Amino acid sequence: MKVAIIGCGWAGIRHVRAFADCGAELAWAVDTDKQRAEQIGRTQSNCRITADYRQAIADPDLAAVDICLPHDLHAPVSIDCLDAGKHVLVEKPIAASLEEVEAMIAAAEKAGVVLMVAENEVYSPLYRKVRDLIAGGIIGKPALVQMIRGAYATEDYKQNRPWFLDSKRAAGGMMMSGGIHDVEKLRMIIGEISAVQAVQAPRRAQEMGADDTAVAVLRFENGAIGTMIQSNIYKSAITAAGEEIHRLRIDGELGSIEAVGTHGGRIRIFSEKADIVPDGSYLEREIIVPQEDTFHLEIAHFLDCLESGQMPATAGSRMRRSLEIILGAYRSMAQGGTRVNLD
Repeated sequence: MKVAIIGCGWAGIRHVRAFADCGAELAWAVDTDKQRAEQIGRTQSNCRITADYRQAIADPDLAAVDICLPHDLHAPVSIDCLDAGKHVLVEKPIAASLEEVEAMIAAAEKAGVVLMVAENEVYSPLYRKVRDLIAGGIIGKPALVQMIRGAYATEDYKQNRPWFLDSKRAAGGMMMSGGIHDVEKLRMIIGEISAVQAVQAPRRAQEMGADDTAVAVLRFENGAIGTMIQSNIYKSAITAAGEEIHRLRIDGELGSIEAVGTHGGRIRIFSEKADIVPDGSYLEREIIVPQEDTFHLEIAHFLDCLESGQMPATAGSRMRRSLEIILGAYRSMAQGGTRVNLD
């Protein structure tokens, strides 16, 4: 299957490796920075280079495109590709507004092609294991959820993705770029979110055009409540080295689960469930989930959906809701932290 990568930066490089590992042929590398496109093109055989994605999507042999661009370009470029009859994998967030998402979904339906969002963390074996443990009832009904994402926007990070500092190009700040990951994971693990409240701290990273630190309170349809912290000034030896810190804790009526990591990691379980500890005591256990390349997992899923015709786990229609929740958080911030109910 022939694919094109549109955007040859940080995410594009990782996606290209995953496509190659999955046996897809990279037919086009597209970037307005010719040097970046050429760097990717040199790693592939028979890969053509262009600064204009319209040239690539005019190729009748091209089956799919992968869009790894600043957030404000996701919708217009995706719609052009969908209108050209190409399957589309687009980086998260799907778009900058719900109106844009609806136009993208309509274009995909009209063309009869797949629209999938590259939400790699949903494919993480760590969070899928947590989902399965919760579904199995090991801690009973969840009541309290706490999610933390801590990052540090180092100079190297800002040089590689300068558009991230522009609130228009990034469609927000840390709540958009990181929160969109975590909202979708929590929907997968806990269930649908019905309301959100959010506040942001005074900006300490003055070069950022939007929130560098924000907190959201989430209300789930099943009655659970959650807090979600997103910070780009979460400074430590780990984050200064370029890694992010991701922590999830879920407390339920019969115990708790803590997970640390992204592509794999550690899960700690405390449970008083009777069929696990029938003597009335409790269980404490640690599970190590091996690291896996979540970019590879999401792209393997994308290619499998194109072959099988199944609906992607992160289809555009599903990811509309996650964007709606994040936009609700920004609306709440603008209103001083008032509750925003979601339809």
